[in-house]
Amino acid sequence: MKKLVGLVLALAMILPVMLPFTALADEPVTISFFDKNSGVRTFTDPVAVELEKRTGVKIDLISPSGDPGEKLSLMLSGLNYPDIVLMDRGSDIVNQYIEADALVNLSDYLDQMPNVVAMYGDTLNKTRYTDGNNYYLSNWYGYDPDPVNGFICRYDYMIELVGQERADSAEPFTWSEFKALLKQFKDTNPDAKTPLVIGDPVNGNINGTFAGMNSIYPQYVHEGKLYFFVRDPQFMDAIHQMNELYREGLLDPEWTSNNQELRNQKLSNNGALAYAGAYWDTWTPSASLMASQNKNAEYLAYKVIPDGAASADLPLAGRSSLGWDAIAITKNCKNIEAAVKFIDYCASQEGQDLLLWGIEGQDWEFVDGVRTPIGDIVERYQADPANVVDQTGITKWTWFVKNDVHPDDGTTCRIWFNNKDRSATFAYQNLTNGYYDSAEFSNLEPAGSTIEALMYQGVIDQFNQYYPRMVNASTVEECDALYNSMISAMEAAGMADIEAYMSEVYFNRLALWGMDPVATK
Repeated sequence: MKKLVGLVLALAMILPVMLPFTALADEPVTISFFDKNSGVRTFTDPVAVELEKRTGVKIDLISPSGDPGEKLSLMLSGLNYPDIVLMDRGSDIVNQYIEADALVNLSDYLDQMPNVVAMYGDTLNKTRYTDGNNYYLSNWYGYDPDPVNGFICRYDYMIELVGQERADSAEPFTWSEFKALLKQFKDTNPDAKTPLVIGDPVNGNINGTFAGMNSIYPQYVHEGKLYFFVRDPQFMDAIHQMNELYREGLLDPEWTSNNQELRNQKLSNNGALAYAGAYWDTWTPSASLMASQNKNAEYLAYKVIPDGAASADLPLAGRSSLGWDAIAITKNCKNIEAAVKFIDYCASQEGQDLLLWGIEGQDWEFVDGVRTPIGDIVERYQADPANVVDQTGITKWTWFVKNDVHPDDGTTCRIWFNNKDRSATFAYQNLTNGYYDSAEFSNLEPAGSTIEALMYQGVIDQFNQYYPRMVNASTVEECDALYNSMISAMEAAGMADIEAYMSEVYFNRLALWGMDPVATK
């Protein structure tokens, strides 16, 4: 009997390690979850059903109707936030929740989350709050060298302008060559009013494609100090390029007011040769054009480098290894143990495969040790991504996503990237050697309603006021005069004080992480 009791106790001790993802109870535990990205989707797809089966947790999805950021603020002020919240990691809303003591200190539960510890690694060190504790887990974390920014051009137009061989080449275009293509396109298409479309409005920074082409990082680090990016000597190179395009009628004159809908309309009406932004931003107009016109009426990525550039290696794709979102358990959660186990499963490799690859044996299988999609699921996705995601549930719930390849077989973390379409193929071919980890620059600015935060906003307001005026200036001289006025206005608003504040935060952070600046000039 003693031996039997000992065996039972031993099994009880090891079973949680051997089988950490068995159901938590006979009846599922309901966890309410606010995901700012979920829209009006329902948690009833095959992946959702399987996730509930494996974890014993039923997700009560709280719809982020309207403005998700505003809803998060209202929930915080009313103390009626759900069990788990997914927020914009770069927003001050995360600090507001932490400072309001609304979030569970996850550091106290890391010993119950072995998969989180194993998968996140040093990211946990980098996402600690100032008190040294972890109050959230990053989403879309890890080094992500996927190509992003470039000049995304209509492939059929490029064939007409430069010929098939050059349009298919990985050789970058120089700035002068690309500008000449825009001019040639406009000259041969008199009705083309937007040869180059820029998708982002004024948002405290300049267009990412122009920034990358001119090696402009989020902030300017020079001789042991950090400054606003406007002090980077190459900042005006980018402004002059955009201003030159504007004066010659090659830049969309309504660029400051473009939203996603307007951008897609302009890219779909045959009046645009190119878009300056992320290559995936053009998928919707490309699908429309290829269906209505021809198979080559697709926007594909090209790299453009400054005239006389010594290298084609440019900071085209600054991506933070700390991720886009923050996922946290709130102190309203009545069953923290269930939430912790649910999170640890989702963050595990098995959980990630379920969320991002689907159900093994149904959506994918191992073939000679390699994860392989079953049937034509990838092709169906490429033809109709929105409906296939809703039907299958694959990548419908993107939680605790690690940007990486599978360590055992080298396949991508998402099933859809297993078979690259032409858009992705061009991006990987042409937007190379441009990745850098921008984590060191994340959330340097003062937050909350402090004097420094108000001062910082005043500095950014001055930039936002002058940036479009510089781009839209009627002459180079006017553009330069506006730059000088902008610097004076930003300095009057307290730029030097904010630079000193952010510089201290920046170098203290690097010391904590044990690393040197990446983007020193």
